[in-house]
Amino acid sequence: MAQREPHEAVETAARDTYGGTVVLGSFYTALSQCVVVGCQIGSVLILSRLLMPADFGLIAMIGPIIAFLSLFKEMGLLQAVIQKRSLTYGQLNALFWINLAVSLSLTVLLIAAAPLAAALYNQPDLTWLIRVMALNMVITALGAQHFALLNRGMIFGRIAVNASVVSLCTLLTSILWALVSPTPWALVAGTLAGGIVGAALVWIWVPWQPSRPALAPGTADLLGFGAGVTGFKLANFLSRNLDNILIGRVWGGAALGFYDRAYKLILFPLDRVAQPLSQVMVPVLSRMQDEPYRYAHAFFRVFGLMQLAVLPGVAAMTGMADTAVPFLLGTPWADSAPIFAALGIAALAQPLANPTGWLFVSQGRTTEMGWWGLASAVVTCGAFVWGVQYGVRELAIAYAAVTMLKLFPLWLLVTRKGPVGRDNIHGRILPVFCAGLAAYAVVLMVQTSLPSVAVLKLLCGIAISYAVFAGILTLSNYGRQILVEVKTLAFKALWEVRKRRSKRPA
Repeated sequence: MAQREPHEAVETAARDTYGGTVVLGSFYTALSQCVVVGCQIGSVLILSRLLMPADFGLIAMIGPIIAFLSLFKEMGLLQAVIQKRSLTYGQLNALFWINLAVSLSLTVLLIAAAPLAAALYNQPDLTWLIRVMALNMVITALGAQHFALLNRGMIFGRIAVNASVVSLCTLLTSILWALVSPTPWALVAGTLAGGIVGAALVWIWVPWQPSRPALAPGTADLLGFGAGVTGFKLANFLSRNLDNILIGRVWGGAALGFYDRAYKLILFPLDRVAQPLSQVMVPVLSRMQDEPYRYAHAFFRVFGLMQLAVLPGVAAMTGMADTAVPFLLGTPWADSAPIFAALGIAALAQPLANPTGWLFVSQGRTTEMGWWGLASAVVTCGAFVWGVQYGVRELAIAYAAVTMLKLFPLWLLVTRKGPVGRDNIHGRILPVFCAGLAAYAVVLMVQTSLPSVAVLKLLCGIAISYAVFAGILTLSNYGRQILVEVKTLAFKALWEVRKRRSKRPA
């Protein structure tokens, strides 16, 4: 590893065309997400049989606390490193030490306050679980800027490997620990193992090491950019985690365990798709800000393929929740099915909402994103407070309702300016949204006539959902463009396979 002079500029990836970069980055992302989502599903399927619902409930209680403090640890500085066109190694060094200092402070604070958090939930066992989990904030902070450099340089292959290895290490460690000692510590051990491996890998791959702590000119501007991102994430945290806090407080650990498993099965995998795609799209779109046509074309190309890949599957699983949950989790988790069905409605909106973050960040509109996050959080938290009074399923229904209602004003805001205009709402966003709803409605109506064997029923439902979704897409110009793009990519893939086979020696 090598130190660099503070005034030296951090290299910025610049290419004449980003089409290949987007395709390659999306390909690597897809491969890594197969591993990541597979590990997540494996975690749900295997660990749900090794651990009790209350064990997952305890870890779910810790999650909001760690996530909340992590917002202040990152301070939006990773996005600043990725988005800014001009960045010096002096600024990068300053951001590294700022992140590390804040992370150390928050870790000490959480270790000291752990008994108070345990008292909040009336769960004394949480004290040491929280204290050990707090160490992961420092571990991840050590590799944060190195990871941002990989993203800035669009080195998507190594980013994909990192995500895959971290997921595998997390899952295997948790399973091995649970086999020996089936307690919540299995989940804690997996989290720490994944954090250590992920930080070590990026230090090996990125040839930069920080120098002594020092501020550099321009650091304040980066902090200002990060403040908007932090504001949005803080508001988003409230709307994503208050449900866990309220359920744990009002209905207890077992109820939270059922809710947590349903959430992890339907909503968490979608986050795992959107987050890596953001790592591809934000740096690419940031370099296209002065080329509106290329910017919009690149965005909607990936946006459409993402919706086609995700929405029909979500629609099918949501429509067949009573079959999907017992089949995937086991019959003891059947009480999660109605919660899963309600959260699935929110899952239909989530893939349409997540890509707006690519637009906000790549255009440097983090202040607007922060204010939207605040308004959105107020509405969502109000729904949580209202719903939890009546039950866990009712809370999930309230969350789904407000998630759907927020879609239209969100797209009105993000298309207010920039290369992606408001005319795209009617021409591109609405057709995809209607296709998703149609697929869900059809699966819901025909599920009773599908085979009674669970695996056959799920496969038939998924096939019907994709067929309906594709059929509705053919009714719009943008929908037909998506299908043509899929056809083109499929032919290219087959052509490459044939070429490689023909080159093999007989």
